[in-house]
Formats: sequence, C-alpha cells, structure tokens
Amino acid sequence: MTIQRFEPNGKRLSHVLVNNGIAYVTGQVPTDRTQDIAGQTQQLLDRIDHLLSVAGTEKSKILFAQIWLKDIKRDFAIMNRVWEEWVPEDALPARATVEANLAAEEILIEIALTAAV
Repeated sequence: MTIQRFEPNGKRLSHVLVNNGIAYVTGQVPTDRTQDIAGQTQQLLDRIDHLLSVAGTEKSKILFAQIWLKDIKRDFAIMNRVWEEWVPEDALPARATVEANLAAEEILIEIALTAAV
C-alpha cells in the first residue's frame, strides 16, 4: 500500500494525501482573512479545487465535507450560497457543518473533506 502525500506544510501535515483510492484534504483556512464569509468560503473552495486536482480528482467526487464556522447563525446562509454555486448539483456530498472556536479570531471558516480518486 502506497500513501501519496502532497503539499506538505513544514513538519506538521500534508494538505492532501491519497490512500486506497481516497483523497484526504486537511482542514483549509483562508489566507486573506480580511474578507467576509463569502470571500473566505470562495478562497477555500478555490484552494480545494487545486488540492483535489493535485490528488488526481475533482469536486464531483467529494464523498464527505466537514465545515466549521466561527458564527453559524450569522454565516451559515451566506456560506451555503457560495457552496451551492460551487458544488455540482448532481454530485452533492455528505456534509456536516458546525460552529467552532477556530484557531484565530479572523478565521471565519475551515473546510476538510474526503473524495474518491
């Protein structure tokens, strides 16, 4: 069994790895944290498109997504609007969205997922 690791972040993690036909995308957070929830969500979805491509897959093959929001009451509807514009309607993954105290005050969203390769 070969595990492929892509885009390491120092000694902490690989942003995406592939094992047994499954791509695992680690929790992604926005780099431009001055943006609102719509902007931060779009940043992450663009980054996820890139990481899935590196792993040899794409968004229509997402199996499960985990989404953490800093303020779910304020941001859930807007995040969903951006998500719904991005995800293929005929390839909706399983998904969980919860509120969480994220790593930095200005991080409004984090997304991790798994996808078939």
